Amino acid sequence: MTQIINHDNQIVIEKQKLNALLEITNSVNKNYKVADLLSQFENVMKDYIGISKLAFINDHQNWDCILKYGIGEVCKDFVYKNLLPYEQTILVRETELKGLEDFDILLPVFHKERPLSYLLIGGINEEEMLGFIQNHVGFVQTIANVVSVAIETKKLVKELIAKKLEEKDMEMAAEMQKLLLPNNLPTNYLIDISATYIAKHMVSGDYYDFIRIDEDEYVFCIADVSGKGMPAAMLMSNFQATLRANVKYNHHNLTLEGLIIELNRSVLSAANGEKFITFFIGYYNEKSRNLKYVNAGHNYPILCQNNKIYELKTGCTALGVFETLPTIETKEIKLESNTIIVCYTDGLVEAENSEGEQFQTDRLSEAIVANSYLNMKQMNSSLIKEISEYKGENELPDDVAILSLRII
Repeated sequence: MTQIINHDNQIVIEKQKLNALLEITNSVNKNYKVADLLSQFENVMKDYIGISKLAFINDHQNWDCILKYGIGEVCKDFVYKNLLPYEQTILVRETELKGLEDFDILLPVFHKERPLSYLLIGGINEEEMLGFIQNHVGFVQTIANVVSVAIETKKLVKELIAKKLEEKDMEMAAEMQKLLLPNNLPTNYLIDISATYIAKHMVSGDYYDFIRIDEDEYVFCIADVSGKGMPAAMLMSNFQATLRANVKYNHHNLTLEGLIIELNRSVLSAANGEKFITFFIGYYNEKSRNLKYVNAGHNYPILCQNNKIYELKTGCTALGVFETLPTIETKEIKLESNTIIVCYTDGLVEAENSEGEQFQTDRLSEAIVANSYLNMKQMNSSLIKEISEYKGENELPDDVAILSLRII
């Protein structure tokens, strides 16, 4: 008679387990929140299995305890990654783990040979241990696996959505950044100007500009923000707005030195000293043919006049490094007819060949002289082609911007 009652009880228990598993599976299919799944799991462990002490360790947020009951402050200071060497169900007393004396069984949950969770189960009497392992461990492991895989799936979906949103944001930022660059550079009987921009990443901190002040005067510039990605692009956007506002609306009251001081102040305020900008700006008067420039720590633009090369070095330190720039020097040059100026960012000259040698400024200067008969659009294309052939299969080390001018 006892055997029949025990058999009937066993059937009832197995039905309860099956119903519990179906309920949790339905909850997973209905995309319940992680907190709701864990609440269901806790109820099953308490009500159907009779587990009085439990800790559910999961890799959802860098190996942490996502559910616990009946244990108080036990294992509060335990390093959960110490569980990773254990791949099979084992009695805690047979491990070398310290601080888990309140538990009896360590139960790993693996999926495709990767650990997803660990269950620590306690409150089992010694005489009940064998029966618990035989009757319940398989079920506990199964239901824990369902919950763990559901949590992992939610984590992956969340990461995927975040990645897609980030990609969308980056695409929008790249489009916005393109709008900041001038797209109607003049080519006429006084000047031929062209620009080329190659982004290593979707957004960058490279920037060039051409701003006409009046019918006789204009400025041209190129800049590069330290760092990469969205922060660099946002800083450069702020920089461009400050530059354009001052050049267009305050040029009568602002010297080139004063503009550099204002830009330095703006970069410091926007970047909090965490980034800096290298910058070159040239101010040209078409009537006097005078070029006045400042180089704020940027790659030296190359001036080619009568097939002779000059580097435009004079200036100051990069912007955003010092609250007060130590010195600001300007230089004036009288430009002859058919003078070429090539401004560029460091991605151009730092390209490496298969032997790890950089292209460097000397090769760039030689290429400019060799191609000086071309118009500026053709010049830029020729320079990019030369760099591509030089680097071969190597990637460009950084974004590349080129702003080339011929003063006719």
